[in-house]
Amino acid sequence: MNAVRRLAGAVLALGAAVAAAWVPFWWWAPPWSPTAFALLALTPIAAGAALFVALLAALLRRPTTAAVALVAGLVLGGLVLPRAFDDGETPVAAGPGSAPVVVATVNLQFGRGDPAAVVALVREQKVDVLGLQELTPDAERRLVAAGLLAELPFVESRAQRGAGGTGLVSRHPLAPSGLVLRPGEFSQVTARVLAPPGPVDVVVAHPSAPVFRSDPAGWAREIADLPGPASAADPPRLVIGDLNATLDHRPLRALLAPGIWRDAGSVLGDGLRGTWPADRVLPPFAAIDHVLVSGPAAPVELITRRLPATDHLGLVVTLLVRDGRAGVTPGA
Repeated sequence: MNAVRRLAGAVLALGAAVAAAWVPFWWWAPPWSPTAFALLALTPIAAGAALFVALLAALLRRPTTAAVALVAGLVLGGLVLPRAFDDGETPVAAGPGSAPVVVATVNLQFGRGDPAAVVALVREQKVDVLGLQELTPDAERRLVAAGLLAELPFVESRAQRGAGGTGLVSRHPLAPSGLVLRPGEFSQVTARVLAPPGPVDVVVAHPSAPVFRSDPAGWAREIADLPGPASAADPPRLVIGDLNATLDHRPLRALLAPGIWRDAGSVLGDGLRGTWPADRVLPPFAAIDHVLVSGPAAPVELITRRLPATDHLGLVVTLLVRDGRAGVTPGA
């Protein structure tokens, strides 16, 4: 029995040490490391595990181990738990003259995603703007055959074979956004959606993850190179897509610094809702699909939907949008 207790104590001490090391790791992990990239996506799980280790250590009367794990768990919990609470910005940000615009993003996993399910999601949720990643020419043809253009007739597409294709389809007419997209490993698209509340500039982005590329540092660079947020004179600006980053990855944290972009999931208290991998028995744990918002637009609702034949959940966000350009009447 003593041997079992010693073994349990050693395992718990190791768990506490890992939890303690995770705290500085979260702040300073190198963004070019594929290993760090993979581990950081597990931070919410690490926070819960640290608190569990603290409880077991306390029950086994290992006070030092319990204290180390408890402090680490509380720090990690303090980093991730705010995402689970509505930040209360919506009533202030919406303002008079706003109207809903529904945006969605779907990663089709090499174009294999079920086109009928995608179209059904668009119809069910009355989606106005849909961003598609891993859009292949064949998937584009199958989506058209399934009736997507009957719902969203305006298209900006850069479909490609493999994982690199991206597209934007809209219920409302499209115009050039004027935003500059820097080249990345995968394609990106942008357009100005002429929605009834007023124009909305949309970027559909898909930075390639560091674990799947020859230059791992390029992932962080692609996130940093996304267009900047809307200025006071601009219409609302959105970045939607599979960013291959959770809010625990430093490049996305930097992008979401105060006054820059807001993550719709975090704003609404859904920032811990995983969207990948969605093709396993266990629920998805990594929230890597995002709708980033800047300017006069406020997220008011977020849902996810499982779609056949893809490893990502579909993400749908309803925004209240108003035309923030000076001297422009909403809906004009």
